Amino acid sequence: MSGLSVDADIAADFDLLGKYVSDLQEDIEFGEFGISGTLKYVTGYTGWSGDVSEQSGNYLALHFEVEDVADAVITVQLSKGKHGAATLDSDGICIFRIEDAAQEIIVTASKSGYETATMRIPIHGLTLEEE
Repeated sequence: MSGLSVDADIAADFDLLGKYVSDLQEDIEFGEFGISGTLKYVTGYTGWSGDVSEQSGNYLALHFEVEDVADAVITVQLSKGKHGAATLDSDGICIFRIEDAAQEIIVTASKSGYETATMRIPIHGLTLEEE
């Protein structure tokens, strides 16, 4: 399955569960060697998690899509993350809580009758602002 794409160009004023994209990140770019840019330190992100220990930190929002296959199922996972793989809604947007830029994002797109596509995206180019 070709056409699996990642886009960091989500509008700055787009509401992501109570925080705007501009509250979370700036200058995020997806390139040949992974993702770069700055993740702001955020507090009180109650829309992202009901767990108080996960309501502060650095968050990355990305948009995923499969351009050539309608209704493909996209799952994403942060390596060494606390949570397992998550299946994306139809909007294709996922928010990750990043604790270590040595992690990577693993994306899989699948649909019956098509070859499964997997991408591993390094995030070592991110700068994580401190509290």
